[in-house]
Amino acid sequence: MSPAAVPPNEAERLAALKRCAVLDTAPEQCFDRITRMVALLTGVPVAVISLVDHDRQWFKSRIGMDVAQTSRDVAFCAHTILGDAPLIVEDALTDARFHDNPLVQGADGVRFYAGAPIRTMAGFNVGVLCAIDHVPRRLDDVQIEILCDLAAIVATELDLRAANRRLARELGARSTLETERAWVQRRLHDLLETATDWLWESDPEHRFTYVSFDLPAGIDNSTFIGRTRREIAGADPDDPVWQAHAADLAARRPFRGLRYALRRRDGGISHLETSGKPVFGPYGEFLGYRGTGRDVTAMVESETATREMSAKLRALQASGVIGVITCHGDRVVEANDEFLRITGYTRADIEAGTLTWWRFIPPDQAAAETGARPGVPAERIKPFHCDCVRKDGAAVPVSVSSFTIDAAVQHWMALVQDVSEQKAKEAQIRDLAYRDTLTGLLNRRSFNEQLARVLCRTSSGKTRSGALLFLDIDHFKDVNDAIGHDAGDALLQRIAERLRRSARENDLVARLGGDEFAVILSDIDDEAAITACARRLLDTLSQPVRHQGEMIHPSASIGVTRFPRDGHDAAQLLKNADVALYRSKSAGRRSISFFDPHMMNGAVARLKLLNDVRLGMAGHQFRLAYQPLVALPDRLHSGFEVLIRWLHPRRGLLGPGEFLDAMDAAGLRSWLTRFTLETTIRQARAWLDDGLDPGCIGVNMSGPQIRADGFADDVLAALDTARIAPQRLVLEVTERVVIAEDPRIEAALGRLHAAGVRIALDDFGTGYSSLAHLKRFPVDVIKIDRSFVNDLETGADNAAIVRAIVNLAHSLDMVVVGEGVETETQYARLAALGCDIGQGYLIGRPGPADAATAWLAARQPGIAAAG
Repeated sequence: MSPAAVPPNEAERLAALKRCAVLDTAPEQCFDRITRMVALLTGVPVAVISLVDHDRQWFKSRIGMDVAQTSRDVAFCAHTILGDAPLIVEDALTDARFHDNPLVQGADGVRFYAGAPIRTMAGFNVGVLCAIDHVPRRLDDVQIEILCDLAAIVATELDLRAANRRLARELGARSTLETERAWVQRRLHDLLETATDWLWESDPEHRFTYVSFDLPAGIDNSTFIGRTRREIAGADPDDPVWQAHAADLAARRPFRGLRYALRRRDGGISHLETSGKPVFGPYGEFLGYRGTGRDVTAMVESETATREMSAKLRALQASGVIGVITCHGDRVVEANDEFLRITGYTRADIEAGTLTWWRFIPPDQAAAETGARPGVPAERIKPFHCDCVRKDGAAVPVSVSSFTIDAAVQHWMALVQDVSEQKAKEAQIRDLAYRDTLTGLLNRRSFNEQLARVLCRTSSGKTRSGALLFLDIDHFKDVNDAIGHDAGDALLQRIAERLRRSARENDLVARLGGDEFAVILSDIDDEAAITACARRLLDTLSQPVRHQGEMIHPSASIGVTRFPRDGHDAAQLLKNADVALYRSKSAGRRSISFFDPHMMNGAVARLKLLNDVRLGMAGHQFRLAYQPLVALPDRLHSGFEVLIRWLHPRRGLLGPGEFLDAMDAAGLRSWLTRFTLETTIRQARAWLDDGLDPGCIGVNMSGPQIRADGFADDVLAALDTARIAPQRLVLEVTERVVIAEDPRIEAALGRLHAAGVRIALDDFGTGYSSLAHLKRFPVDVIKIDRSFVNDLETGADNAAIVRAIVNLAHSLDMVVVGEGVETETQYARLAALGCDIGQGYLIGRPGPADAATAWLAARQPGIAAAG
């Protein structure tokens, strides 16, 4: 084994890796999501983000791998970073570079490796995104391309982090500048707030004759009285400023804003600003000047600080990291190269003097800004995000902060940073949070938010009425049980695709979870139009779907509620649509039901039924009914099937169809299991103690009941306590339980069967079970569904089916029971076709324990147990 060569730019590459500041950091969701996507898209058990350091490779994210790092000498990734193309090793044992690598040797060694370099924007391969398997395999071109794209995403994330750190440092410097500027502004504000103007007068020779008492500190009247302004300032007569002032005085013109400095008694310098106008006598004679003066020392110092700050800003402007513009009013007078790159304008556009700040602001935001301060944007030192309109009309997201340099002349600056990549990343993360990962539709969270927005627009009158459609795939669990969960997922994806294709352009489609979908129809209020939309969806969804050779015939039920007619609240509308959907399913499925307030009565009734069920459990109102089975053709007693009944105090004796759904919904099926088994076993013990042989007693069990923890232990313990032979108990399960291929169900029934408990397959012929299921499952008895028995009198086809079932069962040493025997003809035909046992109203109706006892007593002389 030869270690990989060292890249020629190793020092620069390691420096680039260090700048990423990601080595030895905690796991992060943004990286873990990428490794999960690699494992999902390639099907490998191991996926890692490997960063190649000086003497190791360290895994920032890993799936299916326990170690956090390995030596660089044995790292496949050390080879990958030597080039820009992905490295694919389909079988490491046959590759001369890796066949003797320690990572390859051993039972769980690396056999397959696919790695894409993680290349930073500066061109350094700092690591590898790789997919690893313990067996040889291949990737197609699309998978390799996706692996490279995901590696590019990792590189982008690392570049963004490095850029963010650089930006943080630069923003820190900018914050210091802004702090200094804020301090200067505050100082200037305080000085201006405390300063006051003073008044003065001068004679025709421009000597001060009067000065008010509001002079700055350190300056008194004696400084001014009897002296000219030029003498006080000690001005140079050749100074252009003083020459211009002397010209104004000679021409006896008003002057404004003349600034000059003088030394105070304390030795300091005060800067004064003065304005004046000539004063004439009643006959036009010149009397001198009169005016105001003020101390502008603080202003002069502030201007000096501003100039220094401007110099610093010019340095920032030249850096090219952040766009910088300078404006007078709303006119852009200066912009650096980065701002020009962001906006697409040229320096010639700036120099033309026609560009205004508002050219870059979207109209809706411009209106809000103008209202804040006409002509100049509102000052926002803290960065905020908005859109910037480019020269070509496109909008680019930016981060902006603005501040005033000189409010008097509306001189201000703005810092503008392009945040397109950041926004794109945020959008990608937001899309993952608001989209269903299987179908790509809106998920429940985003659907609720969208529905709330639609209702808000409707209530404000911006849109018309609309409708909410709640869809549920009929018998979806049968697809998962019969064909597999991969088929169920494929069906959901096809359903989602068809919903998107069939919905109108502005309709919103979401998957709320499982096999539940929802559609928001906007701007529609006619029931016929809503029905047409719903019917179109049903027709589209009912088209067959082929999956791996299996043909699936889906259908759906739809519940519809309208808004604002049925409500203004999203939660209430979802509840309404669910109630309407329940009505559709009750009506036979594949139907459309509109919500009606009276439907709530049904929901209330179901809630009341559940309360009654709980009271019935506490009040011992549940009973068992026993329906006899006889051997064919001699009609000797064979056993009983136990059926659950509810003796309701007001409604009388109810069958299981009246309450089983409510018990399932409330999670009470486990109680029903215990009640049925314990009561049945106690009754069998009572019959045996009275000298009566009940034969085999069948009890119906569902998948969730059998799957419950300790089910087999509880059954065997109850039989042992009552001293009942396990062979007397028959657990009847449906074909749905058989085809589910649930390991927990198979284990429980396998253990019970091994102990002697018999297993019966109920309603045979109506589901998806096959010979393979029968050979795999411990079935002792097959019960032919009553639908085949009902037509034995007239249908030759059903007779052939029954004969085939009997022959199949007998070939597998199984007993066959015909259900639903109601006529002598059916009885005779079943016997002729070789059926072993009969059950139905012709033989005996389900009855309470005392009726079953009378049945046994009447047949005591000739009792024969089935099987």
